[in-house]
Amino acid sequence: MPKEIVEEEEITLPQVKKLLTQRRKEGELSFQQSITLEHASTFSRMTPAVSLRLVERLLKSYDITRSQAVQVANIAPTTVEELRSILGTRTTDLTDEQIAEIVDIVIKSRS
Repeated sequence: MPKEIVEEEEITLPQVKKLLTQRRKEGELSFQQSITLEHASTFSRMTPAVSLRLVERLLKSYDITRSQAVQVANIAPTTVEELRSILGTRTTDLTDEQIAEIVDIVIKSRS
């Protein structure tokens, strides 16, 4: 029987990796959880703490949604073009300077 969803929150890949690694230590993962852990391990570009700080900083300093901030942390773009494709040109009012700042912040956050 499926478990009841109590709460939903978008989290970054490094956070997913940390949660599923802890769950694996506590017991066996389901097939879907194992695949998700493998994906998160392969594509995580920073530590969970750094990714969380990055999302919080982006939300505080720039006019973007939580979903966009999480995707920026997940993908960790290194160019303005990559960041623009993540944010979408119609969904944000960021200036060219702000976009360049975000790319610099992301590059410094990557591990």
